[in-house]
Amino acid sequence: MLRKLLFPAALLLGTLLHAQPDSLYITENGTTVAYAVTYAPLQDVERYRLIGKYAFDTSRVAVQLDYKRGKPSGIYRAFYPDGKQLIFAVYGWGSLHGDWTEYDPTGRITVKGQYRMGKRDGTWAFRDQGIVGHYKEGRKNGSWKYFQNGKLVKKEKWRKGEIKKGGTFLFGL
Repeated sequence: MLRKLLFPAALLLGTLLHAQPDSLYITENGTTVAYAVTYAPLQDVERYRLIGKYAFDTSRVAVQLDYKRGKPSGIYRAFYPDGKQLIFAVYGWGSLHGDWTEYDPTGRITVKGQYRMGKRDGTWAFRDQGIVGHYKEGRKNGSWKYFQNGKLVKKEKWRKGEIKKGGTFLFGL
């Protein structure tokens, strides 16, 4: 099972503090590898694109993030070392605000959801794990469904990050 982890907050903190290099964490087949990423210094202009390159080969782009007035704002992209897309996300004035999509090395979407003001919000699908659920202000909220081999096996009801009493239902187990 493929899962990818990226720490956008670490990216932002690292760039704001001018720390070099940063890391891009990629998990494939249960193994996580931290790739060092280097950046050019932040620019003091109205708009620009921060580009991070893999330290082991600076001809390869690892991440791209648009900035406006010194804050992340716009499209964020992370790439596998072979150049294929790993993550597509949207920032709005300094925090994640919009679509978040993760891809496996073949280009298949593995995670899909949205952020609002830096917190998960709305429907999220974790396809490799067979999970579909809802977030509200960064906390689980509403219906969460768990699938195995395409069949619903569990359903949970959440409210404000806490599972509702009696809100877990098992199917066909």
